[in-house]
Amino acid sequence: MRPIPLALAAVCTAALTGVASQPLYAQEAEAVNRVIEQLRQGQPAIGTFTRAARPDLDFAVIDEQYGDFDIDGVREAVVAIRAGSATPAITPVVRIPLAERDTPEAVVRQVLDAGASSVMFPDIETRAQAVSAVNSMRVGRASGADVWPLDPNGTLVAMLQIETLVGIANLDEILDVPGIGVIFLGPTDLAASAREDGPNAPRVDALVHQVLEACLERNIPCGYPIVASTPEDAERQTARRLAEGFKVLAVMTTVR
Repeated sequence: MRPIPLALAAVCTAALTGVASQPLYAQEAEAVNRVIEQLRQGQPAIGTFTRAARPDLDFAVIDEQYGDFDIDGVREAVVAIRAGSATPAITPVVRIPLAERDTPEAVVRQVLDAGASSVMFPDIETRAQAVSAVNSMRVGRASGADVWPLDPNGTLVAMLQIETLVGIANLDEILDVPGIGVIFLGPTDLAASAREDGPNAPRVDALVHQVLEACLERNIPCGYPIVASTPEDAERQTARRLAEGFKVLAVMTTVR
């Protein structure tokens, strides 16, 4: 198995002097989505939350969930990630603001035009929100790109986060929505929703596995964020989660 990539939870945005004059996604319409390719081959997709290039990653999550939405910063991060990565390029994933969860169309269009080929939707709790998430990636699609696996030849991935007890209560209805590429867990927020001490609490772990089992039954890839204190701990946690059946992992370490 290839070496497990490790990264800091936050990396400073690379300084860039120029931005492409046309939508970046139009330039990358035929680029390989490494998340899709890994999953098609039965291999895990490994990434992290970062705005810098890492050639050993399959994807990099540009996090816009908190604070003011900065589309210029997203464009710069996409350029940095793609310009400094190996071939095929790392897949840029943008986690959109939580405030846009119910009506994500406008912000999703912006991030796709900026060059993202996957979108992470935070805190999905209802079928209606899941439908809006997937549809937002299909309306006015750049260069005819579509979502995978709804379109077997699609190049875009909708990653829906399950982070609350409400989301788990509605999980079956959410998973019924066609076009979901990945269900990605948010164990820290799930712990808060369940009023548990943290993501490692036994009840939270049981809830995580409830979601995982539902995804496995439906053949929907399930993702999980790993936050480790050392590289060795990150490798142990990664091996554990892969053995459990997770297919998409965002691996982070606090070692600096």
